[in-house]
Amino acid sequence: MKTVLKKVDQAAWIFDNNTSLKHKWSSRGHGNSKILNGYNGGMIAKASGCGYDRFGAVLGNTIEALFQDELNKIAKNHCKNKRSEQRVASDKFYGLFFNPTTGKAYLDGACGTSCMKTILNKIGFTLKYNGQDSKTNSGVEFYELIAITKNDYKYL
Repeated sequence: MKTVLKKVDQAAWIFDNNTSLKHKWSSRGHGNSKILNGYNGGMIAKASGCGYDRFGAVLGNTIEALFQDELNKIAKNHCKNKRSEQRVASDKFYGLFFNPTTGKAYLDGACGTSCMKTILNKIGFTLKYNGQDSKTNSGVEFYELIAITKNDYKYL
């Protein structure tokens, strides 16, 4: 599969941006998840509630925040299934939608973590898990955005 970002663009993005991410989660109350910048702790995205894939939702919000231009490119090529005036869906990338009114793509991360990772792969990155620090009702997982490798292409 061709990625939206070429190798040169991937390397430039990694050089210009922080690739370290923290996923802080809690199951207290209705639960919440946040993805934070791994170095300075600034919040990138959050999701709360229960009964759905909360990590997928917060990952989708993070992808939207970091890669809006790339999502728009993917949506223009793959969002053909019109659901309403403001919602055109992709059949290939489940969870990817395009709003013709605003001209922006958006993700429904509650569709699942694996769907969000597939879209992230199409952009040109993968999420590398680096470990966790968990307690009974809360925890932190550590991730890194890395450029997708040629070997990863085989499994998409």
